[in-house]
Amino acid sequence: MDDGIRIGLEGASPELLDAYQDFGLERARQGAAGLAWTFGMPAAPCPPFCVARSGGRIIGLSANIAARVKLGAQEGTAFQAVDSFVSEEARGKRLFSRLAHGFAEAAGEAGVDVTWGFPNANAAPAWFGGLGWHNFGQVPFLFRPLNASYLLRKAGLPGGLRLARGTKVASVSPREFGRETDQIWADFSSNIGCAVMRDAEALNRRIFGAPHAGEYRVSIYGEGRDRALVVTRMLEKHGTRIAYVVEAMGGKGLKPLLQSEMNHLARQGAQIALAWCFPWSPNFRDFRGAGFYPMPERLRPVEINFGARALSARGVAAEVRENWYLSYMDSDGV
Repeated sequence: MDDGIRIGLEGASPELLDAYQDFGLERARQGAAGLAWTFGMPAAPCPPFCVARSGGRIIGLSANIAARVKLGAQEGTAFQAVDSFVSEEARGKRLFSRLAHGFAEAAGEAGVDVTWGFPNANAAPAWFGGLGWHNFGQVPFLFRPLNASYLLRKAGLPGGLRLARGTKVASVSPREFGRETDQIWADFSSNIGCAVMRDAEALNRRIFGAPHAGEYRVSIYGEGRDRALVVTRMLEKHGTRIAYVVEAMGGKGLKPLLQSEMNHLARQGAQIALAWCFPWSPNFRDFRGAGFYPMPERLRPVEINFGARALSARGVAAEVRENWYLSYMDSDGV
């Protein structure tokens, strides 16, 4: 039976921003510029929003971030599912699933290779059930205490002492990623089977093109094939000052650069550093050598699951967890 709901793909618009605000979605705080930065990848193969309308009025949406993605030796396109909402009047009509299926079908027809994302505990059953995503479990949190106050507070005790100390390296802070970044990524990713691209074009858009670009700290250290790159951002979250390692990649210079950056962030008042990194990732040993440890699930601030679904033959590489490389660069909240 026709319930009068029309579902289709749309681009960003003032009406869509109004819907974000009406639905009370966190991303509405970014405004029009934030929506354009998040969803406006040049030459995306299809619009990023799957929108449900009734009588012309928006009653539901599924929003997706487009990105270039490495799939083995090839480059493809992926969409990361980030925002979903159904108005109260439209609930009970399977609209969440209809929106997700509608986007996946249209994206596949447009040549998109992969849909993927990080469902929270409430959304995970839908994405990993009827929507056909492969469930890779929770994201691979690493942590490093930078001040003893973080651990003491967890134990209900007062006090504090800076824990991160080490030699400062002579890093540089560029205002733009250039050809050296392309070389760092090419060398670093040579054995990575699946990842969002982290070349100069992608990093310039993600980091320096962000509305909050001034909150990122970018450091590059080393020469030639030893050169390394670290991007961090410090935020007040979960009741403490957290240093997020947004990206960390490179050659032999990566471990000393990470150590130096953690020392700097501790001096700036960060109490703990967080990163995402799988044990098979090429930078895992560098993180461990810089004092990071896998975070037990009981200590994690939130539950963030990870999964993907291939939409093309080329995208099948994304359905194997061990092919993936992740970092906080893949998080739309950092």
